[in-house]
Amino acid sequence: MTESKTDPPIAQRSLKTSQVILYGVGCGVGGSIFVLLGTGIDIASSGILLSLFFGGILIFFTALNYAELSTSLPMAGGAYNFSKEGLGGFLAFIIGFFLWIANILACSFSAHTFALVIEEVLKRAGIISPPFYIVLLAIGVILFTSLVIFRTQKVAIKSLIYLTIILLGIFGIFIFSGLVISPFTNNFDLTIFSQPLNPIGIVSAFPLLFIFFTSITSNLAFINSDLKNPSKNIPKVNILAIFIALVIYLTITFVVLVNVNYPPSQLGDTPLLLPIVLENILGPFGFFTMVFAALISTMIAINAALGSGVSIITALARDRYISKKFKEIKKRAQMPALGLLVTVVIAIIFTYFAGIGLAAETTTLIYFFGLAFVNYAAVKLRRTRKELDRPFKAPFFPVLPYIISGTFLVFALFFFSTEAVVLGLLILSIGVGYFLLTISDRASKSLTLAGIKSLLVIIIGFSIWAINNFSAVSPELVIINRILIGILVFIIGTVIFDIFPLREVVYFFIKIVDKEKV
Repeated sequence: MTESKTDPPIAQRSLKTSQVILYGVGCGVGGSIFVLLGTGIDIASSGILLSLFFGGILIFFTALNYAELSTSLPMAGGAYNFSKEGLGGFLAFIIGFFLWIANILACSFSAHTFALVIEEVLKRAGIISPPFYIVLLAIGVILFTSLVIFRTQKVAIKSLIYLTIILLGIFGIFIFSGLVISPFTNNFDLTIFSQPLNPIGIVSAFPLLFIFFTSITSNLAFINSDLKNPSKNIPKVNILAIFIALVIYLTITFVVLVNVNYPPSQLGDTPLLLPIVLENILGPFGFFTMVFAALISTMIAINAALGSGVSIITALARDRYISKKFKEIKKRAQMPALGLLVTVVIAIIFTYFAGIGLAAETTTLIYFFGLAFVNYAAVKLRRTRKELDRPFKAPFFPVLPYIISGTFLVFALFFFSTEAVVLGLLILSIGVGYFLLTISDRASKSLTLAGIKSLLVIIIGFSIWAINNFSAVSPELVIINRILIGILVFIIGTVIFDIFPLREVVYFFIKIVDKEKV
């Protein structure tokens, strides 16, 4: 029987600076650049370079705060741990829960990207796959990553680093071909830069493309505890990883802009944009080389997202927000089996029900809220925990963290679709409901149950109204309507007794009848 234990062993700082930089770059350069770059060019045209640069600057300043927090609080849990120390209690749990779901959604998005690339390759070969098979393929790659790569944590980290090296080599081929070979073999054209910039398009493309950067700082925060000489190397790792990723994004985007043979308005429907660009330069070899790169990048992103998600759920169990069973580590694999299992199951559920666009948008939305609060936590910790040793301090305190937090909140509130906002609110409601039902006091639990039942009253009441006004009359609907009315009356009664307990009601009437005895 496999042995297990509750607490992980003391972390050994075994990773070199170069390894962690590669880890951060690999986490950032995921499948999003293959799927979303065309849509970004469609929205902003050549202004997409400014959208990416703005995203890089914003995540760079956020990384400075992450570096301060990581060097002063060298504990497992990353951004969640910073929020717990700086904000505590309810907000810490909600941010941890939010970031856990964000990693799960990032995993789902990357799995969808993997399946989409395979689907497009099959289409070029004349093979049409049913949508259900594509969803199964996306689920399959999540299971493969969790079962094979995550057999041990050490294997997971090393495999990500090796895959990143391969990916960077392929990107080097792409950039060299697009800048040096393309002028002789392809329609190398700079006229797109002569078109006027669209400020609205630049701003609109920013939240779409920010998913390019979200995984860099958040995943580095989880692995910093394994970095040698962290007080010196954490700031260096954060800055270099973001700089390298930004240079890669800007260079690849420039190569696409000067080599693509489509009008910008047609690029949103081109999921294999990078393979097509390299195919125009190098022929079929270029196409399949970039397809291979797309598959590698999605595997890296799934690997990183699962690792970060498991790290968060383990930290939540460590702080007793959830059962301690979630942090029990298998001795052979050095991986919390239950935490990984729950993370994978929920990732599969999201992959089955949420499309690639909704997963990407909701991931960025949640990260915007999370990053806003983490930047605020940096300010609060600087003021309330002055005794902490801070080998590195972020500059321009506290103005810069406030500006960054405000920017993230503005984009989170005004630049996302209704579907993403509704899904985000639903996730928030689940987190708040769990906290109130399992962690808070008895009065809060009663009010939470009353609130949930009140929401059910509204939903059922709306269903009854819709059936009565918009449905054709049939015996089945009449029966369903009567059942719903009965359920509605019962729930209303329970809500009343949640707010006014039965014992208090009986006491009230007895007091009226015989006040002296009472």
